[in-house]
Amino acid sequence: MAECLDVEQIRQCLGHDCELALFAKTDSTNEQALLMVKQGAVLPLACFAEEQTQGRGRRGKVWVSPPGGSIYLSLAWPFDLPVSELGSLSLVVGVAVARVLKRIGLEQVRLKWPNDVLVEDRKIAGILIETAQLTTQTTIAIIGVGLNFKLPEDMPVEPDQPWIDVVSSLGASLEARKIERSRLAGLLLQECMSICGSFLQVRHDVLLEYQQQYDICMDQPVNIYLEQGLILQGVVVGLESSGEIRVLVDGRQRLFNSADISLRKKSNVND
Repeated sequence: MAECLDVEQIRQCLGHDCELALFAKTDSTNEQALLMVKQGAVLPLACFAEEQTQGRGRRGKVWVSPPGGSIYLSLAWPFDLPVSELGSLSLVVGVAVARVLKRIGLEQVRLKWPNDVLVEDRKIAGILIETAQLTTQTTIAIIGVGLNFKLPEDMPVEPDQPWIDVVSSLGASLEARKIERSRLAGLLLQECMSICGSFLQVRHDVLLEYQQQYDICMDQPVNIYLEQGLILQGVVVGLESSGEIRVLVDGRQRLFNSADISLRKKSNVND
C-alpha cells in the first residue's frame, strides 16, 4: 500500500486557493463533494479519499477503488455557464490528466472518448462529470478523476477492462523523478483547476490539442453502444466543440453524446 496522502504536500502544488478535504474511507468522493456543496462549502473544493466503497464510473459502472492504490479526486468548480455549455468538460479535463502524466514521464498517453485515459492501450484513469444547476447561468461541476497509482496484483474486484498504473508504467524512473502520490495528486488538482479557470477561453484550443496529440479514436472503426442495447458500427471522423463525437455510420455522419464506444481494430481495448 502506498503512503497516505498528505494534504499539505498537495497544497504546496497549488497556485490557487482551494478547500481540501481528505477522507480515509468514503462511499464516493463525488458524493461527498456534492454533499458539501449542498451544505454551503466554499468553492472551489477538492475531495480526496484513500478508499472508496462505492466508486463509480460513467453510466453507473463500478470504479474499483482499493485502499491507497490510486488517487481518488473530486473537484467542485463553479462555472458561470449553463450546463448545456459544459458538454466538452470531460474531454478538456482528459487533456489536463494527460498533460500531468506526460510531465512525469508517461509519453504514450492517449484519450478515448468520452472519459478514458489510456497508457499502452490500458486504462490508467477515468473521469466522471456530474453537475448541479444553481441558476440558468450558473453551474457547479463535480469533476471526478480516478487515477491508478499502484494497484494490488490481487485486485479484490477485477476491473471491466485491462488496466495499468503509474508505478508499473514508470518503474524505477518514478523514484528517480521523486514523484510521490501526494505530489502527483497536487499536480493533478492544480492542472484541473487551471483548465477549469480558463475553460471558456481555452476550450477550443484544448479540444484541438485533444485531437492532435491524444485522440485514439480518430479515423478508427468503432462499435457504438447505445442505451437501448443497440450496437452500431462506424468510423470516427471528428469531435464537436460541444463534446459530441462524429461517426460515419452507413455512409451518414451522426453525432453521439451519451454512447459508449470501443475500438474494433484493437480487441484488447474495451469500452
